[in-house]
Amino acid sequence: MSTNDQSELDQDVAEVRRRVEALANDMRGLGMELRVSSEEYGSDRDFDGTITRTITFSFKIAQQED
Repeated sequence: MSTNDQSELDQDVAEVRRRVEALANDMRGLGMELRVSSEEYGSDRDFDGTITRTITFSFKIAQQED
């Protein structure tokens, strides 16, 4: 894996994280109680040479009891 490939992947991952955080902020703006967590797994190279990274996002949405 070249440094350039890794750098591009890092940029893509950062953009995905930014967009998920923007979505979470939009949801909070609608009055939702929301927590977001993520788990990231290392980079892999697929059989065709594609470099991938797995990130799992979890959203926990709570509702206040009236």
